[in-house]
Order: sequence, then structure tokens, then C-alpha cells
Amino acid sequence: MIQIKLEWTEMKSAHYLMIGALIFIIGTMFQIQQVSLNNESKQNVSIITKWDYQWLNESGRPFSAAWADDADPNKWEKADPNSPMTKRANQATALLLRVQIPPLPYATPGIWLKRVYGTAVSVSIEHQNNPIYQIERSYGYDVNYALLPLTGIDNGSSLIILLRLSEERQSLEPEMVVGDYYHMLPQYERFGLIELFYGGSFLFIALAMVTCLFFLKREQRSMWMSLCFIFFCLGVIIVSYSPAFYHHYGAYGKPLLAGFDIALFLIAPALAVFFEQVLGPGIYGMTKKFRQLLMPATAILVLLWVLGKTVVPSISLSLLEVLPVTIMGSILFIILMIHSIGYASKGNQDAIILLVGHSVFTVVTMLEIIRYFQDETYHLIYWKWGLLLFLLSLIAVMGRQFSANHDQLVQYSQELEMFNREIQRSEKMELISQLAASIAHEVRNPLQVTRGFLQLLGEKAVEKDRQYLTLAIEELDRASGIITQFLTFAKPQMDDVATFNITEELYTIYDMLKPLSVMQSATLELVAEPELYTVGNADKFKQAVINMIKNSLEATTEGEGWIRIHAAAERKEIVIHVLDNGEGIDQEAMNKLGEPYFSSKSKGTGLGLMVTFRIIEAMNGTLRFNSTKGEGTAAAIRLPAAAAPKKEAHTPD
Repeated sequence: MIQIKLEWTEMKSAHYLMIGALIFIIGTMFQIQQVSLNNESKQNVSIITKWDYQWLNESGRPFSAAWADDADPNKWEKADPNSPMTKRANQATALLLRVQIPPLPYATPGIWLKRVYGTAVSVSIEHQNNPIYQIERSYGYDVNYALLPLTGIDNGSSLIILLRLSEERQSLEPEMVVGDYYHMLPQYERFGLIELFYGGSFLFIALAMVTCLFFLKREQRSMWMSLCFIFFCLGVIIVSYSPAFYHHYGAYGKPLLAGFDIALFLIAPALAVFFEQVLGPGIYGMTKKFRQLLMPATAILVLLWVLGKTVVPSISLSLLEVLPVTIMGSILFIILMIHSIGYASKGNQDAIILLVGHSVFTVVTMLEIIRYFQDETYHLIYWKWGLLLFLLSLIAVMGRQFSANHDQLVQYSQELEMFNREIQRSEKMELISQLAASIAHEVRNPLQVTRGFLQLLGEKAVEKDRQYLTLAIEELDRASGIITQFLTFAKPQMDDVATFNITEELYTIYDMLKPLSVMQSATLELVAEPELYTVGNADKFKQAVINMIKNSLEATTEGEGWIRIHAAAERKEIVIHVLDNGEGIDQEAMNKLGEPYFSSKSKGTGLGLMVTFRIIEAMNGTLRFNSTKGEGTAAAIRLPAAAAPKKEAHTPD
């Protein structure tokens, strides 16, 4: 039990650490976002809403700022709030922007290109050959941002921004503001750090979970590892989605994009494994069957992706990266939603928690995706909060699963401890049974002979000696009673087994013991349902119940005590409760009740309750005690219920 408690403490610590980390992430992200919004609202900036643009086709030529020289002066198109940019022109590989710089009433003017789309970017002043900013990437990530000083540039001049386009993106409308360079600098340095912190925290949690994995039992590792994998994949996806990583660590962009693709492939199987561990194989085994199909399909997709990247690096893998992941993810989410709703409708608490987290994340993500397809320049924001709630629901469910496993283990340990006590008690009782059977007959006969001679002597003795002989006979009778208890203990099986009315027997016992309770100044109460029947020996049953009630009377305080007897039918059993407000007994003593020669009374032999246990067991029943020291004791007898005996029909003479 100590080992179980230590292991459970370790698991609870791990869960608290994970939940604390997520709460810390939420608080930090919220704080960073609030600071960014406050700073942005305080800045005196001007949003650029007008520019000229022109689509270029520069296929087969290496990127160079000289591409801008290919622009046709007669093909410039204007973009403003009333006439936004058109979709990408056919065969266009580059976009040229001409932005007229507005009046700059700033000490240190600057322009912040918050979001421009291209795998290569060049910024220069119109009619000047040398670019003031240039970056080129050898991989497909095309989101860029930059803060550029405009000191020394005349008002009315124009910036020429040249963008080499990626293959996928169609909407390319930029986001640009001008303002004081040093006022915008703090926010520029924090730009995109929320995603880095967010994803990095998930990666840290995944690493911590891997460390804890070695301390878990084998049956717990599957669920733990699947959740760890979910955290890791989501961490990689979030970090690779952040433009800040490519801005600060552009040299590592290619492997990070590869990790993004692989994480998208692997997160669906991890989710399927986790849900299967929590909710089981699902209705008609759908979750298990889809997971079995998903595993080899994912392996094949990853293999094809690796071959495409290594053997034929020039081939486009857009279809392979998007279509299978979208289809598999959609099917998985539908299956998980259906099963979550099904199990939640049956009252499964884990399913309800998963359904809430899953639903919020799905709704928020779908709204974000719809918004993105309406405007491809829209940057997904709110899905991160839905994802946090979803992950919290996963952690909560895993904690509940581990808690349920722990509770079950504790229950099994308690049952094992109880069974061990029962075995020890049975062994002791068997030993005493054999001893009682062998001794009782040998001792009882001499006692009866001795009693007979004492009675004869009592008839001839004088009055003075007769009282001593009477006392000796009473002691012999007491010894004979003890021997009778020994015999009952040794042979508790019922001699005359029949169906009898428990209610009638209880009222008979009540009438017998009522005077004794009055002498003790105690209240004896009986409430019994009518017509309660069981099979056994009525005399033995009365002996057992009388022993219990006498023990209760002896344990109560004179003048304040009460004993309540309640009998009722529960399903296929008759349950008899005997309650008292006596002195009670502690847990250690209660565990020994029914053991041979154990008694909580100073003058008790322990045989009465021992015989009671044997009689109830012989009637295929159970006897359980519950007691609190100083408050009283409750005993419960459970006996198999029987049908009322048929009354014999009397034929007239």
C-alpha cells in the first residue's frame, strides 16, 4: 500500500506539473498579447492602404533586384480599400509593389512590413540600384516581416518591393505601416514570439513527459506516450507556423518545414491511439479499425514523402502534403466526434470532457479555416486558444484514467487484505473447530455425571452446605454452556433446515430481550417488513441475533443507550441492520471480530460472536461491522431471500 501511494503521488505530481505548465502558458501568452495590443494602440503609426502592383513572370532566372527593371510602365495596377488586389495572375512568379511614402512627421521614420509574401524579398528606393533590404530562402516558407529605417528619404518617394512568389499562395495583399522607427522597434522584436513560446512550451512538456515515461507501468505507457506525441507534433506545427522562427533562424527553416510535414502526418494516428485508450475500440470497433488502417497508411505516406524529398527533390509534393492529411484528419475528427457524443449521452464523464474540448477546438478551427479561404492573407490566431482547451481536456481525461486505475488498484489491495484476513480467520476457526469437537464430548459427559452427584448430595445436605452445592451446580451449568458454544462452533451446520419467517423470529427475539433492555435503561426498537423469508435453522438464527443484541446492550451507556433493529428485503437478499450508540470499537479491533477468543469485553470469551459468524456463514449469509470509537456500532446481516412456503390445504373430514 505504501508503494502504491508513492507511485500515485508521483503520477499526481506529473499531472500537476503539466496542468501548471499549461496555465503558465495561457497566462504568459495573454500577458504578451495584452502588452502588444496596448503598445500598438499607443503608437502613432499610419497604415499604408494604397500602392501600385504588377505581376511578373521570371521563370528560370535566379532572383535579383534587377527583376524590377522588367516592369512595364503601362501595366501598373492600383490597389486601395475600394479596389483590392486581384488574385495572382496566371504564370506569375513574382510580384512588384510600388509604395509611395506618405509624409513622415517623425524624428526617425521607418516602415514596418508586417506581412509580405515571397520566398525572396528585395526592397529598394525607386530609381536607385542598391536595395536597402534583401532576403532569399531556398525553401517554400513565404511569410516575411521587416522593419526598415527611412531616414534621409524624401517625402513623396516610392519604395519598390520585389517578391518571388511561392507555388501555392494566391492572395498576396501585404500589410504595411509607417511610423517612428524606435517606437515600433519593441513591438517588432516581439512580433511572432507568442507562437514560438507557445510551441516551445509544448515541446518542453513533451520532453518532460518522455522523462516521466520511464517511471510509469507498462499498461500506462501507451496513453502517456500517445499524449506525449500529440504535444510534440503540435509543438512542431506551432513553431513552424511562426514567422519569427524563419526571421531569426532562417538557416534552420528547411528542416523545420520538413518537421511540420511529418508532424501533420503523425498527429492523426497519435490522436486515434489516445482516444482508443480512453473510450475503447468504439461503436462497432470503428475507432480501432480506423486506427489499424491509419497506421500503415501514415507509414506509406511518410515513405512517399521522404522519397519525394530525397530521390526527386524537384517534384511538387503539395498534393501529397495536403490532400491525404485533410481526408484522414476529417474522417478521424468525425469518428471521434460521433463516439464522444455517443459515450457522453450514456453519462461517460471522460467522453463529456473530451466532447467539450474537441467541440470547441473543432468549431474555432473551422471558423478560422473558413476565414482563411475567404482571405488567404488572414493569419490564424484564435485556434491556439481552442487548442489549449482541447489539450487541457486530454490531460484531464488522462488524469481521470490514472486516478481510476489507482482507485481500482487500492480497491484490489483492500480486497486482498480482507481475503487474507478471512483466510487467517478460517484457518484459526478450523483449528478451533477440530479442537472443540475433540474436547467437548470428552469434557461434557464428566460434567453431567458430576452435576448428577451434586444434585443427589444437595438433597441430603443441610441448608448451610446446600447453598455451596447450588453454587457448584451453577458453575457446572456455565461450563456446560461454554461447551455447548464449542459444539455449536465446531458443527454450525443446520440440523433442521427449513424456510422460516424472519419477521416473526425477530419479534420473538424482541419480546425476549425487551425486559433486559428495560433493566439496562436502554431503548430497544424493531422495524421489520412483513413476510421476510429465508432458509435455515430458526433456533440457530435466533441464537446469532440474540448474541449480537446482547453485545449491543452491554456496550451502551445505562440510561442513554438505544438499539435499533431494521429488517428489509433488498433485491434477492434479506438485510438486517443492528445499530447502537454504544462505546464503539476502533478499526484494529473491528478487523479481529469473529476471531476465536477475541473479545473487547473484559470478561468475554469471544465465543459468542465467533459462533454468530459461523451460524450466518452456514446459512450462506454474510455479517459485516462498521464502528466508530465513541459513537456506536452498525452490524449488517445479509441472508438469501426465499419464497414464502405454500400453505397446506386442509380437506374436510
